[in-house]
Amino acid sequence: MMDAAQWNSIVASFPTTHVLQTWQWGLVKQHFGWEVLPQVWKEGEDLIGAALVLRRSISVPILGKWGTLLYLPKGPLLRDWKDAFVVKRVLQEIERLAKEEKAILVKIDPDVVYAYGESGYDWVTKGIWMHAKNNSIALSQDSTVGKLVVSTLSDRGWIFSREQIQFRNTVVLNLASSEEELLRRMKQKTRYNIRLAEKKGIRVREGGVEDFQMLYRMYQETSLRDGFIIRDQDYYLTVWQTFLRASRSPSDMAQANQPIATSMHLSPFAHILIAEYQGEAVAALVLLIFRDKAWYMYGMSSSQHREKMPNYLLHWRAIQFLRQIGIKEYDLWGAPDNFEETDPMFGVYRFKVGFGGETIQHIGAWDFVMNPVKYRLYQEILPRYLGLLRAQRRMMS
Repeated sequence: MMDAAQWNSIVASFPTTHVLQTWQWGLVKQHFGWEVLPQVWKEGEDLIGAALVLRRSISVPILGKWGTLLYLPKGPLLRDWKDAFVVKRVLQEIERLAKEEKAILVKIDPDVVYAYGESGYDWVTKGIWMHAKNNSIALSQDSTVGKLVVSTLSDRGWIFSREQIQFRNTVVLNLASSEEELLRRMKQKTRYNIRLAEKKGIRVREGGVEDFQMLYRMYQETSLRDGFIIRDQDYYLTVWQTFLRASRSPSDMAQANQPIATSMHLSPFAHILIAEYQGEAVAALVLLIFRDKAWYMYGMSSSQHREKMPNYLLHWRAIQFLRQIGIKEYDLWGAPDNFEETDPMFGVYRFKVGFGGETIQHIGAWDFVMNPVKYRLYQEILPRYLGLLRAQRRMMS
């Protein structure tokens, strides 16, 4: 039986890893009804792949237990996505697991790059993934692996999922350069707003458990203002508490040039930063950190003092902190599916790219369907049925 340290060591060993594949993320999902099925795949003695597989039984009012779902958040992790044998072998193992579990479907969502930059973003909307071998999108040399993986998935009968649970695209900052170089790469407006926030009296401090209630209230305010849906308070408090348990004090962590291969980095942890004006919290962010990478998982801001640009200074302080503890990449977690001003995420996307990061398009989530009839019900009819039941409950209450 594996423990947290053993599993996280395995997850950290892959060239591309993700905090959503760690033991701690599994603990979070277990709290909300998912079963965790850690999987390791070898060829002889060589580790070729691994995945934190989440399993959930679907129970529907009146209908009872209805089916099983398998989901690999930001997984599987592979030794080499360019190795066709490894890709096919791991997909076979995932398909076999879905059959053993009698699942309706299994959903994977690996961080495999399809393209860099904003060009070719409509490959999904045009259905090009169904004809991956013949598409003519101009990709950089480094992203051709995504094209090959998409082709393999299509050939094996996987379907590009209508339900993209995680962001498919993102913006990533390389933190290996000096602070001077990082500032130089930023857009002029971003540099100006960082200085403006400092001049206007914005101060940034570390947050902790005592700030959870305030953070959630501010997140609610942000969601109402910006028009997106959030979960209830218990979900976020569970995430923050689970990952904060592994955190060290700032004095321990903020040692310049600390080596990457430390227990601090092999055990994922959260770091909270709060921007204040005259002692009043006006913006905050929650980072999840694992190995040599950090993710901007949650951001929230007050409607007060926005003209003082607290979010710019907040992210700059995050960048400075991450560099001090040896983090090499800062994933700003989320970019539009469509790089057009009509996309609801375009405004926040422009904010993110202002820090000088690279836009990355991933292949997204793919479904392997074991029961086509139930899959169609799951995709189209079940959501309407559950919506009707919720509406009836509201009318009766």
